[in-house]
This record gives sequence, structure tokens and C-alpha cells, in this order.
Amino acid sequence: METTVDIQKLQRTIDETLSNFQTHSDANRLIIDLRTALFSTIEDLIVSSIENLFSDPCFFKAVKKLAAKLGFRFKGFKPTSIRLLSGRSLPIESPYFAKALPKSRRGRKRKKRKPKSGIHLGLAYLGFMDRCSAVLASASVQASLLCPSFEIANRTLSSVGIDMDIKTIRRLCMHMGNRSMENRHRITLSENDHVTGRVLFVCIDGGRLRERRTKKGRLASHQKRRGYYSDWREPTQIVIQWLDAQANPIKEIAPLYDATMADINGAFELLEDYLRQIGVDQADGVIFCADGDRRYWKRFSSLAEKLEAKTCFQVIDYTHAKQNLHIVADHLPKTLEAKERTAILKNWKDLLWQGNLMEIRNQIRQYITYPSKLKKALNKFNNYFVKNLRRMQYAAFRLLNLPTGSGCVESAIRRVINLRLKAPGIFWKRETAEVMLFLRSTLLCGRWDNMLEHLLQLNRGTFEACP
Repeated sequence: METTVDIQKLQRTIDETLSNFQTHSDANRLIIDLRTALFSTIEDLIVSSIENLFSDPCFFKAVKKLAAKLGFRFKGFKPTSIRLLSGRSLPIESPYFAKALPKSRRGRKRKKRKPKSGIHLGLAYLGFMDRCSAVLASASVQASLLCPSFEIANRTLSSVGIDMDIKTIRRLCMHMGNRSMENRHRITLSENDHVTGRVLFVCIDGGRLRERRTKKGRLASHQKRRGYYSDWREPTQIVIQWLDAQANPIKEIAPLYDATMADINGAFELLEDYLRQIGVDQADGVIFCADGDRRYWKRFSSLAEKLEAKTCFQVIDYTHAKQNLHIVADHLPKTLEAKERTAILKNWKDLLWQGNLMEIRNQIRQYITYPSKLKKALNKFNNYFVKNLRRMQYAAFRLLNLPTGSGCVESAIRRVINLRLKAPGIFWKRETAEVMLFLRSTLLCGRWDNMLEHLLQLNRGTFEACP
């Protein structure tokens, strides 16, 4: 069946638009009018092409085969609407499938099918997400991720000819996020992410955002809506980088970002899933880097052993270590001049960089003589530095070309969490925050196209995990 489009109607619209341009002389208005006309024509052409494809026996056979695999049955063509380029709702007849119910047995009542339990599988097979084209869905969701709010995302999209209300944009964002997170630890990976002959650099740290939790209990008569709590929560940010033999990031492989609202055990389960999928047991080595938080280091060793990593290094970020030296230096006598205190602290940082922690402890005893302050300084030094002695051998790490800082995860926290989710006056429901964390991580680390490609494969039942 041929696909037709009213070229004469388009030509008349273009001629009228160009004629009006001679009157108002507004180039911006001309661009907008021509864009609207072209979008409308292209969308009509695409709708006609899709309807023709739905009537093609080969395509319909492939869709029915997928439906049988998923346990759906064909229920006929039903009217629905789709969005393609401009966000305009376009009517279309689409093959509709409903979940197949088990055969009824004698003496037992058949359960009623839940409302809206079916799916327009033909549209899903073509890559539509919640009846929106992948191009439109991707542009809308990216705008909602990069803009300060859904409202501003709506304005930004309107300025480029995409007319979608805030509710639809938010729904698309949640739909894409929830669909992707069904295969969270696999959907952003590519075939190039193998680890043979490479080293994995794994960093982890916590950010901050406010979680919105609805108050429980009976609503008072004078209240119009239920109140909520807005407590601070600490989402965990994960960064995985692929390094070459010289411990330099491999530019051809994008780093992997992800963040979660789960507790520390849930975060490490997610990290384990990623490392297992990547094939960490085939890597030449694994470097774990974080601050001095004990909850990380209690789990890193067992995780490496569980995953059978060949060579494992644990490194405390040098910048965090220096910050803790400042806490020890606060106990120096007040009688020391500022220049002298600065010189002592600089010397301690140099000793730390050389891995000579015992000399720092000797100097603490030398400079701090007041018993109570000496006790506090030594307690801090022993609890943080001595207990992490093997993780602060920075001179040895440099000889092995190992990274000594976790700046990549600090940067990821700022970009993924702080610039969007930590804004003043913003409170997030847990499920929404989880979706936003995952999608922003995927977008900002450069793995967005991998996710879109794998979503299409998921819709067609052909998705195979990489690497």
C-alpha cells in the first residue's frame, strides 16, 4: 500500500507563510510557522506509514510471535493516539493485545482481567514509549533531567516546537526510568566495556537531597491537604572507570555512573551486580577508592573476594586524608604562631604523601604536650590514619601507577545530585528520586544512547546483555 501526503496543501501553507513574511518581516515567526507546517506534514506521513506497516502480514506475524512469548493475545485493532515530533496527539488504529487468562476449570470462577491490562504491542515493537516516539521521549526526558524543574523543561521544549504539558513530561520520565531499571545493571553497558587486559577503578561516595514523606494519621478538619516530612537523605553515588596499563582512563570507554536511594547494603548489591555483569574476574586488577567511612571498607574486601577479583587495591582519597590532618592540627597549642602552625601542617601533608605516618605521630607527641588535647589528637590519628595505614601508602601507589584520589566521584555527585536534586526548596518522593538519579547518571556519563538502543531491544524481546 502506498503512503501518500497532501503536497499541494503543504505548498499552499508554505506560500501563505512566505507571503505573510513579506508583510511582518519577522524571521523568527517565519521559522516557527514553517517548522509547524513541516512537522504537521511529516507527522501525517509517519502515521500513514505506521498504519500501512500494521497491515503488513510479515510485520503482524512478528508482533504476534512476540505477544505469544510474553503471554498476550490479539484483541483486534483499537483506536489510540500517539505523539511523534511536536508532541501533538495524533489518532491511529493500533493492534491491541491483552494478557492471556488461564483456561477456566469446572467449579472455579475465572478471575476478571484488571482494567488497562493490555498493550498496543505494535507501537512498542516500533520503539514507542508510553505512546510517544523514542525521539520525542528522549528529547523530553533529557530536558526534564537537565533543566532545574519540569516546568522549565516544558518551556524549553515549547521554544523548539514541542508542545507537551508538565504531567505528560513527568509521566514519560517515570515510564522510561522504570522500564530501564528493570535491567538496571545491564542496560547501559556496551560490547566495548570488556575488562580483559584492563584495570577497573571503582569509587563510591554519598550525596545529599531532601526526601518527601507524607505524614500519617487523620487529616484535621481545617486542613485541605496532608502535610509531609522533608528529611535529608544520603543517596550513594557509584563511579566505575576503565583504566589502561598506565592507570589512565581509556577515552574510548565512557565511565559508568549510577546513584541510588537504597541503604549502604542496597548500594553495594547494585555495585556487585554491575561488576559481575562487567566480568570483574577477567580484569587485570580492581582499585577501590573512597573516603575513610568504615561502612565502605568493611564491604570492599568481602565484595572483591566474592567476585573473585584477581588483584585488588584499596586507596583512601588523599584529599580526604588531608582534611582529617587538619582536624588533628586543630589540637596544636594556641601559643604557636600562624606561620608555624601552617609549616607544621604542610610538613605533615608531605609525610602523608610519602606514606610516613609514624613520623607524623611522633611529631604530634612532640608538639602537643597538654594531656587532654594530646589524647584527642592521638585518638583521631589512631582511629583514622593507623587503622587505614595500608590504604594510605601513597608513595607505593605512585610507584604502581595507581590513582590516589576520588575526584571523579566528587564531580559525579556535583553533576548528578547537587545541580538538580539538591536545589533549595525541592523535596523528592523516594521512587521519583531513584528514577532521576539513574537517568541523570546515565545521561551525564555518556551512556544515554546505549540505554535507548537496549530499550528498543527490550520491546522486541531481543535484548542481550553486554559485554
